[in-house]
Amino acid sequence: MPRRGEVGLSQVFAQARKLEAYDVGETIEGLARRLEKKPSEIIKLNSNENFFVPLDFLKSILWEVVEEVDPRIYPRDEQRELKEALSKYMSVSPREIVIGTGSDQLIDLITRVFLKHGDEALSITPTFSIYERCATIQGAIFKAVPLKDDFSLDVEAMLSSITPKTRLILLCSPNNPTANQFVRRDIRLLAENFQGLVAVDEAYADFAEGSVVDLVEEIENLAVFRTFSKVFGLAGLRLGCMIANPELTKVIDEKFQLPYTVTITAVKAALKLLERTDIIRATIEEVKAERGRLIKRLNQIDEVHAFDSETNFILFHVKKDSQKIYEALLGRGVIVRNIGRILNLGNCMRVTVAPPPMIDRFLDALCEVLADDVA
Repeated sequence: MPRRGEVGLSQVFAQARKLEAYDVGETIEGLARRLEKKPSEIIKLNSNENFFVPLDFLKSILWEVVEEVDPRIYPRDEQRELKEALSKYMSVSPREIVIGTGSDQLIDLITRVFLKHGDEALSITPTFSIYERCATIQGAIFKAVPLKDDFSLDVEAMLSSITPKTRLILLCSPNNPTANQFVRRDIRLLAENFQGLVAVDEAYADFAEGSVVDLVEEIENLAVFRTFSKVFGLAGLRLGCMIANPELTKVIDEKFQLPYTVTITAVKAALKLLERTDIIRATIEEVKAERGRLIKRLNQIDEVHAFDSETNFILFHVKKDSQKIYEALLGRGVIVRNIGRILNLGNCMRVTVAPPPMIDRFLDALCEVLADDVA
């Protein structure tokens, strides 16, 4: 006879074997300990965080929040206020917004709402790994259509991959890790020829030239996700939103979203940032300027090719072994992301666009590593 709980636990463990652990990459503290350095000596450029938003400015906002909030009380009216502020920032209706603990939590929520065991979720490759993870946890079949060689959507292949079991299409635009934004008409074409939900993760849209958030008004099966982790520099507070037709957002908010998913601290900080969009828009221009400089500098290195970007990170290809280069950079206190193969191209890496002192140190380290002939 099985021991108490053994059957249920075995099912969980069996499902877990189908999942890859989410790799957050090297941490500042962990690398500092290994290298016997101070954390301040480590340059972290692997998670696309926004270091252009002044830290003193964010700390001053948090001090204001601490003085204003009563942490003993659940956030209620504050979420309504945040929806109203976001509606002005994105030119949508407050009724079209759902607030969540980062866009990841809302993407997970949507997969739980739309997918059951045996259903299909359709996406692209390469892209953000969280989509496959969320779909697989639901017991759904995850199908990924390769991007074209120029990183654009293969709309014809995606449409032909839709079956009666396909309930959800998941896209990241601009896409991680390829850093390009997909053509608006391609996303519209997918939505207009699909009966399920097309969910577009626009975590990096503020660094690009456009958005499909306005299409929510006319395309009822389109949902768009935004986050405060990137452009607003609040990755540590975990806050995001979904924009979709009011009927869907009402159902999600009232029937499926858990109560009080976000902290009053995060909501209040977001409200104050939305009152200072002048600073946020200035940092966007700084990111774009440094992004252009970084692409140019990388492409001046003989063994490197950097791709164009509409995000706050750069995808680049090296002619040598990217894993060895990654490890050699770690030894110099510089953390980037080793991507490996992208479609038919191996040895790809990703680096966050950061203020010049950080980027200059990264470039110096990369040139040293390449000159040392590590691969």
